[in-house]
Amino acid sequence: MFQNNLNLDELYKIPWTTYNNPNGWIEPTTYCQLACPGCYRGLALPNPIRFNEDLTSQKKQIDRLIELRKIKILSIAGGEPLLYPKLNDIIAYASSKGLKSRLVSNGAALTEERLQTLKQLGVTEIAIHVAQYQKRANFKTEKTINLLREKYAQIFRNVKGIELNFIMYVSKNNFSQLPNVINFCQQNADVVNRVIFTFYRDVLFKKKPDTSTYLPLNKLVNLIQKEYQAQPCSYLGKTLDSKNPSWLFFAPILLGGKTIGYADAKTVENFFKNSDNGNYNAFPSDLNLTGLVKALSSISPKTAGKIASGYIKRILKNPRNISNLPRSQIVILLNTPTPTKKGWDLCDGCPNAMLYKGKLVPSCLLERMKRGEEINL
Repeated sequence: MFQNNLNLDELYKIPWTTYNNPNGWIEPTTYCQLACPGCYRGLALPNPIRFNEDLTSQKKQIDRLIELRKIKILSIAGGEPLLYPKLNDIIAYASSKGLKSRLVSNGAALTEERLQTLKQLGVTEIAIHVAQYQKRANFKTEKTINLLREKYAQIFRNVKGIELNFIMYVSKNNFSQLPNVINFCQQNADVVNRVIFTFYRDVLFKKKPDTSTYLPLNKLVNLIQKEYQAQPCSYLGKTLDSKNPSWLFFAPILLGGKTIGYADAKTVENFFKNSDNGNYNAFPSDLNLTGLVKALSSISPKTAGKIASGYIKRILKNPRNISNLPRSQIVILLNTPTPTKKGWDLCDGCPNAMLYKGKLVPSCLLERMKRGEEINL
């Protein structure tokens, strides 16, 4: 039986800070094929500004992020990064600096051939934002858009060695469809490494946004607990409300589309202490059986026991699962910044901070800062 009350004291608090954070963020372009509602660059608004950043300035930003944040992985977003004409040069430069690279993309321009090239250049993961409200052609519901997710999953199966993440906004409008998305991700855990649910908050361009569609955190937490049969393991706090997580992590271990165990807080803490990759993962995704064996020094006895017991039960129930390998799938609930009377309640450490006029700023609130609002990390 899973508890509905979220107790952060039982979870591992990820020790990222503004100036010691493995994540870097750049946005070399504002060109995009889509106009998603709630786009934080305002690309769904009338007459959005389109431009490509100078390559030299982007390289300088990378150097500065390394200096300021000690970053280990560079997130390249936008707009749509696959439309940036000098994307290959940015990835190659990041690789030359010893960085991993992550693309945050809508996937519309992604092909198997392009993915193979990106892998060779040094891209280690791609987070694809895909959801039915984007009004993509012929996809009206999350169930039908799973066909598009399956297309991407197959591309990543063919080009091995690069991680696939899926991102989507969640609100009361699509909450009832989330089990379809979760079931798809569970059944494709062999290739889907992370699932990121971002709470829709239309606060970037409206002074008085309509909050009637906002989804409460606990409602999504309860759904994830139910569908994955897993408890959260770690979190990032918020700058003003220490009892309200900004990023909440689950790490279920799946076999044949079913959970056989999940990482607890102690396991995540051990991974952070034993990590040699700069701790850019809260828990390593794509953790197969071989990886689990290698990671025994980090997995807590409680987690190991649950995984072993769940594995045996799953094999006994369906012996054909013995030919499959367990996979971890990281599920992240991203509780976006909210305005309060005391200022913005931001993500602690701001994993997606970027540079604006030489200062680190939260990328999701950049447009407000461009209009003169002062927001400090």
